Parts: sequence; C-alpha cells; structure tokens
Amino acid sequence: MKTAIDDKIFFAEESFELEVKSLQRSIIQRSAAGLDGQINIDLGSRGRKLVQKGQLRARNQTELEQQIGAINELIDGNLHILKCSDGNVFENLLIEEFQTEPFINGGAHTSCQYNITYKQQD
Repeated sequence: MKTAIDDKIFFAEESFELEVKSLQRSIIQRSAAGLDGQINIDLGSRGRKLVQKGQLRARNQTELEQQIGAINELIDGNLHILKCSDGNVFENLLIEEFQTEPFINGGAHTSCQYNITYKQQD
C-alpha cells in the first residue's frame, strides 16, 4: 500500500516523515466579582496538527508540476483522508499548507522536497 490522500497516490516513496502533534484543548477562564479564583470552561478538543515531509518524484518537470497542481487543488477547505504505507489512517484532515522546494533534475527523474501541514478536526 502506498501513501495516498483520498485514495489518490501522489507520493512515490515508501518512506516519509510524518510528525503527529498532540491534541489541543480550548479553555476559557473567567473571573467574577465575589468569587475567589477563576472559572474554567472547557470547550473540548480542538484537533491536532500533522506535518508530512518528503520528496515528490516524476519522470520530468511537467509531470512534477501536475502532481504539485493536484495537491494544491486539495487545499479546498474540505476534509481529507491520509492513508500511510504503514497502515495508519488519519481522517478529517484539513490541508492548511503545502510548500515545495526548487526542482532537482537527477538521472531518470525530477524531484523536489515538500512539506504539507494538516489540521485534524474532531
């Protein structure tokens, strides 16, 4: 199984770096006259960030630009599913940012480093 977003395979390599950050909670603290201390209102879990780093590869620059364009189209405000080659599945992901570095031409392929930041919704 290759790594895919919404069952579309963009990532040819078997290994990449995925940093899964901890869940965040939102809390409001309020004070009131005549009350010692503060009241804490727990607003619940607010999701977590995931950062995926790796390398995109294609046979030529045109194909690599098409891959990048297809990933950019996923920054649409909809929730997506990331299925990893190790079997992990992350659902309800909002793609916040997608960055690429300059292209590198090497041998039989063109490649570039990429960085995708997701926010997993509850």
